[in-house]
Amino acid sequence: MENKLIPYTATRCINASSVLIFAPHPDDEVFGCGGAILRHVEALVPVHVVIVSDGAFDVTNGRKSEVIDQREAESRNAAAVLGYGEPEFWRLPDRGLCYGESLIRRIVDQIQNTAPDLVYAPSLLEMHPDHRALAMCVVEAIRRAPSRPRLALYEVGVPLSPNLLLDITDLAERKMLAMECFVSQLEKQRYDLDIAALNRYRTYTLPPEVTAAEGYIVITAEQLVDDPFKLYQSEHQRQRDLGLAFDARDVPLVSVIIRSMDRPPLLEALDSVALQTYPNIAVLVVNAKGAGHSALPDQCGNFPLTLESAHGVCSLTRPQAANLGLKRARGQALIFLDDDDLFDPDHIARLVEVFNQNPQVMAVYSGVRMLDQDGLELNVFNYPYDERKLLATNFIPIHALLFSSRLIGEYGARFDESLDVYEDWDFWLQLSRHTTFVHTSHISAVYRALGASGVGLLANKELQRQGRERLFEKWRQLWTGKTIDCLSQYLFEREQELGAQCASVLFERDALLAELDRCRADLEQMELRHAEARASIDEIHNSSSWRFTAPMRYASIKAKNAIRLFGLFPKYIQSVLKKK
Repeated sequence: MENKLIPYTATRCINASSVLIFAPHPDDEVFGCGGAILRHVEALVPVHVVIVSDGAFDVTNGRKSEVIDQREAESRNAAAVLGYGEPEFWRLPDRGLCYGESLIRRIVDQIQNTAPDLVYAPSLLEMHPDHRALAMCVVEAIRRAPSRPRLALYEVGVPLSPNLLLDITDLAERKMLAMECFVSQLEKQRYDLDIAALNRYRTYTLPPEVTAAEGYIVITAEQLVDDPFKLYQSEHQRQRDLGLAFDARDVPLVSVIIRSMDRPPLLEALDSVALQTYPNIAVLVVNAKGAGHSALPDQCGNFPLTLESAHGVCSLTRPQAANLGLKRARGQALIFLDDDDLFDPDHIARLVEVFNQNPQVMAVYSGVRMLDQDGLELNVFNYPYDERKLLATNFIPIHALLFSSRLIGEYGARFDESLDVYEDWDFWLQLSRHTTFVHTSHISAVYRALGASGVGLLANKELQRQGRERLFEKWRQLWTGKTIDCLSQYLFEREQELGAQCASVLFERDALLAELDRCRADLEQMELRHAEARASIDEIHNSSSWRFTAPMRYASIKAKNAIRLFGLFPKYIQSVLKKK
C-alpha cells in the first residue's frame, strides 16, 4: 500500500530531448535538481537554466550590485562543475516574485523560444514565497503552452510527495562540489549538508545500493489542462484519490444486495460480507420469501444491514427481488450476492481498486470458483471479457461483477421480471450496451452449487433451453445486423478454435498410438529373445557334459565353503583366548 504514496524504485534518468529549468534564486537550480542536470548532460541533452531573481534580498543599495555579481558568479561556477553551459539571469527582485500575467507570459515565451519537452520548477509546497510564486507561474505557463511539455517539480526547503525518484548515487560527490560553489550562502547556513541529507533520506524506500536520490513530481501538460487544481489538492484528497482512506467516508459506498429465501446458508453469506476488508459497505437483504422470514440484526459486522420486504410482505421472484434491491440501494457501486454464495474477504476491495484504475468503465468483475456440496472444486469462472461471447452465453456469475449505480439511475437498467432463469445474463446484456466490462483474473468469490435455479449443478436442461429461447426472442428484436454479425463471427471463431484443438488432440492421440505400437513391437522382440535364452539354458541343462561335470561343480562349491570357514577359524580362536 505504501508504494501508492511514494515510489519503491528509482530511475536512472528522466527522459527528455531538451530541458528548461527555472530557479527562483542562484543556487536552487543545483540544490533542487543538480543530479538531474548531471544526468541530462551525461545523456547529451541540452539544458537551459533560467535564474529568475537577483538573490539580493535585504542588501543595501551600495552593495546590491556586488552581491548580485557574486551570486551570479557562484551559479556560473556551479554550471561549470555540472557542465551544462551558461545560465540565464532575469534579475527580478528577490522576494518580489508574484503570481500574475507578467511573469507567466514571460515563462510561456521562454518555453516557446527554447522548445523543451521537460521543464523543471520548484514545488508548490515550498516555504519561500519566491519558490511558491514561481511554481504557480510555471504550472500555469505549462497549462497554456501549445507545445505541451512535461513538468517536473523539485524540492528544496520542504519535502514533497514524489511520484518519481532519481538515483544520483554516482553523482552525489559532483553535486556536492557544485553546491560548494555557493560560498556566500553556505556562510549563512550549511545548505549543502541539508540537501545531501535530503537526498539521502530520499533512499528510504529504495534498495541499499542506492545511497542518494532526488525526488520529483512529474506531471504532463494534458493532466494540468484536464484538472488545473490537481497539484493544489490537499494530502487528504491525494490519498483519497489513491484509494487510501482515512475513514470509511473517504471511499465510495458499495451496496451488497442479497435476495433471500431465508435458507440456512444466508448466515454464511452474511458472514462473508462482514469479513470484507473494504471499509464502506451497506448490506441490503431483500426478503424474497415473504411472510415468515427470520429477523436479522441491524449490523453485518461493522456494516449496516437492512432487511427490505415488498409491500404486503409477499413473496418475490428472483428478478422482482433484484429490482427491489436496485430501487432501495444507495451505494455509488452495487453488487449482488445470492444467499448461498460467498465473498472472499478481499473481493469488494479488489473490485473497487480495479474500478478506480479504470474511471471510464462502469463494470468490473473477478474470477469465481464453483464448489459442490462437499466443498470440492468443480469449475472456475475466470474468463477475459468478450462482448461477443456475452451475446452467446453467460460466463459471469452474478456476485463476480461490481457495477456503477449510474447504470441504474441514468440508463435505466433493470431485471426483466418476465424471465424465470437467465435474468442475470439479460441484465449483463443491458449493462454492456452502456459500458465495457473490465476483468481482473484474481479469484475472490465462491459459487456454491446448492440451489435450484435450473442453471446450477443440478441443471434442468429443458428449463435452460426454454430460458435461452425466451432471452434470444427478446434480444433478437433489439440486436442490429452488426450485433448478429459479431455473434456469428464469434461462433465461427470458436468453431475454428475447437477444430484446431480437436486436430491437436487427434495428432497427439496418433502419436501416442504410434508410440504404443513401437512399445508392443519392442516387447515382442524382448519376449522372443527371452524364449530363445530360456531354450538355450534348457539345452545346456539337458546336455551330457552338464551331467558329467555335476560332481566337479559340487566339489567346487564345497571347497569354496571350506576356504571361507578356514579364514574365519583364526578369528574364532582369538575370541576364545580373549574370553579366558
